[in-house]
Amino acid sequence: MIQSALQQAGINCLEFSSDSLEMKEILGASIVRLHSLQDVRQLNSGELELPEKTGQCRGSNPAALCLRPREWLLISNVTEPVELLAYAKSNLGAERTAIYDNSDGLAIFRLSGSGAPWLLSKLSSLDYLAGTAAGEHCTRTRMGKIAVVVHYHKTGDDQFVFDLLFDRSVAKYLWDLLSISAPHADDLALAFGNAA
Repeated sequence: MIQSALQQAGINCLEFSSDSLEMKEILGASIVRLHSLQDVRQLNSGELELPEKTGQCRGSNPAALCLRPREWLLISNVTEPVELLAYAKSNLGAERTAIYDNSDGLAIFRLSGSGAPWLLSKLSSLDYLAGTAAGEHCTRTRMGKIAVVVHYHKTGDDQFVFDLLFDRSVAKYLWDLLSISAPHADDLALAFGNAA
């Protein structure tokens, strides 16, 4: 059995909760990165529709996140990496597009609860409370000097969550940073609630 990023770092508890938030590592996600020299309108001629603007997301299986002009992540929790890679290649098939599996290189932490946007705002200086009003979206930022992609989206049970995608080699550092900062997020969520 393949170990998760946290297990490889010596942490066997893959979930954390406090008064206002829950955090867990998402296991087995398939992540494919796309980078193209072609215009997105040329790529969006098949079944797979990529979002056109940075920060936009589309779909759920796979979810397509636009990281910057002409660069996307495809994420699926139900499709194997090789299948997701084949799906992307068959639907895009562009000569000037690099499509590669990034599943083994990235890890995902999922945060939920009223304290989650407070915690993320504290660590990355972006206003995640106000961002929740925008619905599903993504952004690239830094948390404790770690490059993180934050994907705000709805799960199958209609709950909005924040998924953090980052280099799996820093999983322990980010987990510890989030866990240690959680009590202050609890205080803020209790004192101010969901105020934007």
